[in-house]
Formats: sequence, structure tokens, C-alpha cells
Amino acid sequence: MPGLNEAAPRGKTELRARFRTEAGDYVAALAIAADGSVCIAGLGDGRATVLDMTTGRELSTFVAHRGGVLDLAISPDGRRFITGGQEEVAKIWSVDGSLLKELPGGPSAWVDTVAWAPKGERVATGCGKRVRVWTTQGEPIVETEPLESTATGLTWRADGGALAVACYGGVHILPFVAGAKARHLAWKGSLISLAWSPDAKVIACGSQDCSVHFWRLSSGQDAQMSGYAFKPRALAWDADSKLLATSGDAAVTVWDFRGKGPEGTRPVQLQGHKGVCSALAFSPRKGVLASGSQDTSVLLWEPRRGDKPIRYGFLEDEVTELAWHPHHHTLVGADASGTLRGWEVS
Repeated sequence: MPGLNEAAPRGKTELRARFRTEAGDYVAALAIAADGSVCIAGLGDGRATVLDMTTGRELSTFVAHRGGVLDLAISPDGRRFITGGQEEVAKIWSVDGSLLKELPGGPSAWVDTVAWAPKGERVATGCGKRVRVWTTQGEPIVETEPLESTATGLTWRADGGALAVACYGGVHILPFVAGAKARHLAWKGSLISLAWSPDAKVIACGSQDCSVHFWRLSSGQDAQMSGYAFKPRALAWDADSKLLATSGDAAVTVWDFRGKGPEGTRPVQLQGHKGVCSALAFSPRKGVLASGSQDTSVLLWEPRRGDKPIRYGFLEDEVTELAWHPHHHTLVGADASGTLRGWEVS
């Protein structure tokens, strides 16, 4: 692995550090509250840690699961969060570390993925081949029949009216609006990542066969973008639902969905990392993309303006997660050694 200062070509300006915290183990999940008050990380040793977003000060750290935390999601009001991990239950917590509810998964299956509905009234859990939706008080709402394989991704539509589930064989869409019907976006392949555009018009998935598959929901039309060197595990939409950033190599590939694209067009290739891209996140307010790499580097880009990085920073190990403050002014990155770093962006 390249040394810390040799990881990637430097952009115009180094990101200014706001805080740095050593969580002590692999950061497997990271999320920032919608009000920007706290950042929560789920760790490989089963702990969850809650940080103050202004200072990076640890507010609470506690054991969430017997095995590692695999996923987490914060409630819209920022007061609670749900974790899934190497255990047969999902758990709802207050940010002070108090356990509020346990949501059973299933025998001999971990809760791999969780999602909190945008309006706050429901949570979803994926445990093995079954997906369950609950009220936040722990009352069951719906349980799917066994899927074709383990659920690898859960994402709520932006209005909370539907839940998308990725697995082998395509994407299942579960409706939570009166009169709406469930849909199955079929594709014979194993899907490993899932991203629903903010305007709810397109669902994109990374695939085990080193491709990205997407569906236009109005027509059901689907297409495949292939040629990746590695599995595209990280996907990110911009706030306008026009650009889709994808991992799958050291270069970040950005597809433009404006006009007649991306079919028949060439994507933008953002080259700056020396190692494979491992994390992606678009800023919620501006067309700024953050990318992290196995080589420890974090780069900022403006894909609509050019293909060169505009800012840069480094972590201590492979970048595992990136998350933006809801008002754009702070980016938090996490790595495989447990370092959490906040950078000032505005």
C-alpha cells in the first residue's frame, strides 16, 4: 500500500481538518443525523460510537452486537438509530446508548442491512432471505416471502412510499401507499449494492459480475453498464438525480442521466486514486463528489466542471465510509483502522 503522503495526486487544496477520533476498530457503517448534530459509526468489534459533529467528541460508545456491526441508520429526528450486525436481532437505540427495542431477525441469520423510512414512521431489516418492516415501536407490519438469496441492500424511496430490496435475481419494490402494487425488476445476476435516485425515477445496482445495472421505473426499461475491473460496491447519486457515480476501479466512473444518457454515451472518468475506489458520497447541496480509496486518499471533485480533483485529504488505512453533513460544510471519512476524521469543506 502506498505511504500516507504518496497515496494519490494532490488536488488544488488540502482539506482542513475539523476533528479526528480514534474509534479503535474497522468502521463498517457511518451516518450523520439529518439535523447535523451527531455522527454515528458502527464498528467491526460490535460497538457503536456517537460523536458530536462540531467537535468530534465522543458522546457515547457501547456494545451494540455480539459480533460486528454491519449496518446502521439514523431516525429523521436524530434521536434514535437502528443497527444490524452479526446477531439474529436488529436493535433500536437512543443516541445516549439506551436500548429501546429489539427486532427479531431469524434463526441462524445475521441482520445484514437496515433502513429508516424518511418520515420516521417505519424501519426495515434484512435478515438472510427475508425482509421485515416494523413500526418504530417494534410492531411488525410486513414480512416478505423468502427471496432468491440474502437481501444485499435496502433503500426507501425519498418520500417513504416504497422500499427497494436488492438480491440475486433483481430488485423487489414493496409499496406502502394505498393502491400501489409490488414490483419485481428481474435480472439474472447477483446484486451487491443499491442506490435509488432522489427523484425516484431510477434504481441502480452494482453486480457481482463487475457491472452496474439500472432500471427506469416509469417504463421498466433496464440497461447494463459493464467493463469494470472490480465489483462496483459503492454507488452515489447527486442531489439532482442527474449524475451516478460508481466504483469498480481506481478511477471513479460518473454516468450522466441528462437528456438521452447514459445509454450510448461515454462516462466521465475521474482519475486520481492509486488504489481501488472504496467509498462515494455526493454533497447534499452542491455538485461536489467525495471519493475514498483503498490507498487511504479522499478526493473531492466537481464532475460537471472537470475531471481533476479540487481538494484532498488522507486517512490512515483503506477508506471504508464517507458521509456529508446535511448542509455541506463538513465531510466525515472513516477507515479500516478505526480513524474517523471530519474535514471543513465550506
